[in-house]
Amino acid sequence: MFANTYYRMSEFPRVKHSQLFAWPVYSKEVYLSSPKGRMLNLFEKTILELIKVTGSRSLTSTQIAEWLGLEEDMVLYILTATMQPNGWLDKNFKITSEGIKLLESNEDADITSALIFQCAVTGKWLPRVAYESNELEPVGLNNKLAFKLDRASGRTEQAYQVRRYINAPNEADEFILNDIIKKDSDARWVAFNVMDDVDSLAKSSDRAILSSKASSSDYILVWADRSSGYKFDFIDPFSLSDKASWMHDLFEQASKALPDLQKFVLSRFNHEDEELTYTENLQLMQEKARLEVLIQYPSAHSINGLIEPLFELLNDKEKLLCNKNSEFSLNRSVINSCGSIVEVICKNILVEKPLKRVEVLPTPNLSNDKKKRELTLLLKTATTLTNTQIQTVLKVQPGKIFQTAIGRSSTMRSLLATIFISMQEYSHHPMSFLISDVLLFDEVYSLSFDRDEASHGNNTKYTREQALHYINIVDKFLKKILVD
Repeated sequence: MFANTYYRMSEFPRVKHSQLFAWPVYSKEVYLSSPKGRMLNLFEKTILELIKVTGSRSLTSTQIAEWLGLEEDMVLYILTATMQPNGWLDKNFKITSEGIKLLESNEDADITSALIFQCAVTGKWLPRVAYESNELEPVGLNNKLAFKLDRASGRTEQAYQVRRYINAPNEADEFILNDIIKKDSDARWVAFNVMDDVDSLAKSSDRAILSSKASSSDYILVWADRSSGYKFDFIDPFSLSDKASWMHDLFEQASKALPDLQKFVLSRFNHEDEELTYTENLQLMQEKARLEVLIQYPSAHSINGLIEPLFELLNDKEKLLCNKNSEFSLNRSVINSCGSIVEVICKNILVEKPLKRVEVLPTPNLSNDKKKRELTLLLKTATTLTNTQIQTVLKVQPGKIFQTAIGRSSTMRSLLATIFISMQEYSHHPMSFLISDVLLFDEVYSLSFDRDEASHGNNTKYTREQALHYINIVDKFLKKILVD
């Protein structure tokens, strides 16, 4: 058996058509300078330093308590419940090499321990740092690997366990560690700029050292959305983005080498032509999906990245029409999909017709009030938006408009705001209809707010009627954009 430890890095996503995977990894502990996570506090640091300077001399908990002016029970707890289990002290309360390394790594900074992971199937390192991780115990379910998702309802989810793995982990070096830290930091920077719940994000570290402890064999729980009908779209298990392209790449590489995984994929989508190869089966499923979209929207191929989310939305619409008592999770997923489609279109428009004069945007050193006043003037100059519409457009952090304009990060409302400001530079703009069609303008912005609520895991219960309403709004929006 590879391992019996299962890590969950974040809350399970609210996705109706999903698949849970238990993915084998080798976990490696690292020490980081970071203000979040498992920190070495003042008491721990002081006790470690005291034990270190005494060298071979043995200290009792009573002596340490007297010298530091602390309660003996508190000192004994720190020694036995924290320092020994973490490997900083040995059984005789002598400092270990791990404890010395922890102290010497950065005497003036808070130190936290974290985990990095190597995929045990492909040997690739995951571009994420786990500042926190929760071990989850599996539950018995007909001899299948399953996990309880909701204690209140008792709902469980069966996981597909990837069983093949390489024989031994590769040792990470300083170059690998720094590459992981950089990729994780970049992802946290983007998440900080596009997510509302930024307080839950651990801040990235700028210094790191590898622990001398051996790697451990574990599983991480990874979710994939299968609503496309022909492939798995992996959700970032670390909650730094909606989708994890890096996990998709790992899965693609692993599936080419694992016949059992190939069979599972095809069976999950109820499609397996024995005369075709695995790759040919996938291509056939993808082509069928493309044709279904083009029947209803013949020009959809003209917008890069539109076919796939549109196919998913059409599938969800069929489910809603066939079931008058749809689950709230499906309704929520549909609203998310509607927002995603508008975002895909807006991103394509900004590629085709970018804001050329980014320098007209407010400078970063201004207050938000001054930024909004300058943005208001820009919108009045560039468009015929009413004052009420401008107030709606500016319900977005001003700094995000600049980030969107330079292609760094974007949200639905920052994309729309940037597009409106850019209209002055183009005599004929493909989204000018949104200004004159006041009802559609209001509905698109209503979608943006409800999409925020739906995508951030809040408890709002959207109805089937709301979901169908937004599908109709997106249909109207598409028909305005997709003009032959």
